[in-house]
Amino acid sequence: MLNKLNKIAVTATVIFGSMLTTAAHADTVYTVTSDAGIVAPLVTAESSGKGSAETGGIASFRGVDVGRRDAGAEFSARTYSTKEIAEFAAKYKTMIPAYARDQVQPESVIGADRRFRKYTTTYPERAIGQLTFSQAGSNYICTAWLIGKDTIATAGHCVHQGNGGVFSTNGKFYPGRNGASDPYGSCTVRQWRTNSTWISNGSDEYDYGSAKLNCTIGNTTGWFGWFWTTASLVGLPVEVSGYPGDTAAGTHYASVSDITVSETRKTRYPQDTAGGQSGSPVFERDRAAGACTGACANSIHAYGANGGNNSGTRITQTVSNFFTSSVSAP
Repeated sequence: MLNKLNKIAVTATVIFGSMLTTAAHADTVYTVTSDAGIVAPLVTAESSGKGSAETGGIASFRGVDVGRRDAGAEFSARTYSTKEIAEFAAKYKTMIPAYARDQVQPESVIGADRRFRKYTTTYPERAIGQLTFSQAGSNYICTAWLIGKDTIATAGHCVHQGNGGVFSTNGKFYPGRNGASDPYGSCTVRQWRTNSTWISNGSDEYDYGSAKLNCTIGNTTGWFGWFWTTASLVGLPVEVSGYPGDTAAGTHYASVSDITVSETRKTRYPQDTAGGQSGSPVFERDRAAGACTGACANSIHAYGANGGNNSGTRITQTVSNFFTSSVSAP
């Protein structure tokens, strides 16, 4: 049975080139019959009512370290022992959508491995984090990225099994994780959010989601912007950056190249990735056009090689509106 639906006010934000328009709409009841948002119940009672209604996140925000690096985190910064790192690596598996395991290859290194390690106390690396969670009795890792002070974006299959399955539980986000170190602390997930098409059909074209956190660490780390366009993205230089499961536990790697295939709801690119990077941002590092400048995402990485390319769920106008409503939600 699907989790209960929430009623929330939606602000639709539309970007056309350099013009940004925002139009407020009446409360919308999210249903299970369209490409609209569905949220899981709040995980903790004390989280109810936290946050404020804001529409930040369309333009990227370069946060600065203010006082402690973990200011705003729910759990303070820490360093793990070798034993703890080994226990973590043994506990968590990389997440691949259950329905796709026999149909789509895991995120793939294509030819020679061109990934490079990232260190995570600079922006935007510190706004990307490792996401741990449980789903149907097993423990998994994905990647997520901040789109607001208390909101992360990730792949839909990191939020919900899809195809009639269940929501994730026990979510925890570690921004800027760097191997044995969590320089910005960590935060638990208090609410999961995704769309009805992913929940009912598990379609790879609708594999996107978000989560609300029990903290405001984005005010310390900064967060990503995003943009949507119906124009072709072929030739756009992008980075895919996250936490692969085939490297040392908790290490952050990236790969860069151009988008080679641009579809209505998918982008495809030859960047090297591995399981665990599901949910990573596919982004321009220094976008200078339109309403979104700086670190701006256009897709959410989700799938492995098909025809020589890995692929992500493209940020369409619908996905952009979903992110905007996620950031604005209490």
